[in-house]
Amino acid sequence: MRDDRFIYKVVEMYYRKGMSQLQIGKKLNVSRTTVFRALEKAKKEGYVQVVINRPQGLLISKEEALEKKFHLQEAIIVYKEEKDSLSIREEIAYYLSDFLLRTLHNDMTIALSRGKTLQQSVAFLEKDMRLKFQKYHNVKLLPLMGSTNYNPSNDYEYRFSYSNYLIERLATILNCDGYQLLSPLMVSTPEVKQTLIREKSIKEILDMAEHADLGITGISTIEPDSNAMGDPMLDQEMIHELSTQKGVGEVVGQIIDENGDIVQMTYHDQLMALDLEAFRKIPVRVGAAGGLEKKEAILSVLKGEWINVLITDEEVANYLLEIE
Repeated sequence: MRDDRFIYKVVEMYYRKGMSQLQIGKKLNVSRTTVFRALEKAKKEGYVQVVINRPQGLLISKEEALEKKFHLQEAIIVYKEEKDSLSIREEIAYYLSDFLLRTLHNDMTIALSRGKTLQQSVAFLEKDMRLKFQKYHNVKLLPLMGSTNYNPSNDYEYRFSYSNYLIERLATILNCDGYQLLSPLMVSTPEVKQTLIREKSIKEILDMAEHADLGITGISTIEPDSNAMGDPMLDQEMIHELSTQKGVGEVVGQIIDENGDIVQMTYHDQLMALDLEAFRKIPVRVGAAGGLEKKEAILSVLKGEWINVLITDEEVANYLLEIE
């Protein structure tokens, strides 16, 4: 009976008063190990029952099904009552920022591609109060691709969705080292690309990106208003090539077909970005994208196993689970 009283007192302090095991030990003049054992015994003997109240919109079973089907480390499905693309993108961006904070640690190297989802995610991090109480040591940020100068015909934010600009902004937020790939995204000829990638300053950045701990990329379609088609360096011949090939998706700037294979085209010979096969070597590769207009592109990226963490919305998740 005395033992029961002690266990019940520990349970009250831990679960109802929110005291830590260390605080309880000091209060009751026992070791932390004794408190831990009392809590374990309480669970076994029924003093405590753990009930998980799943909030509306939490889609754990579907996430687990996606993880199993596509061999993912993690799937995160966002729930949003508003189904417009802007609302979905904003919600995905929030969960991407949360994932980054959850996985961020000292001595970590992170590589980013481009996209408005990534841009919004960085904006969320800028306002996240958790960062005010966190300090990170030896964190490095790297771009996965070159950048495009601001084009007056695009909106102001278009420029700031590219790798180098995202890196600069995020490095300021995290107070860490950010590196730049000082190259345009698209160069004029394959010969120019071969010359540039042999340059020490560019080769070093791409080598560091290949050995990153975490890679984060958006996923795009090959539509006229997509990132892949929006670069001002694209001439009419290249735009025609992009629109007539069998590409359905773009990841890290590279075009893939419905099976997830890289489409062989001259576009890639002029693209300044980490090669997709090199990107695949990064242990954790996050793809963040949603909206039914991107469902085939996201599926193709999953088929190619270019990512192993997916953040998307419920409608896309349903499509991915139903497709054979």
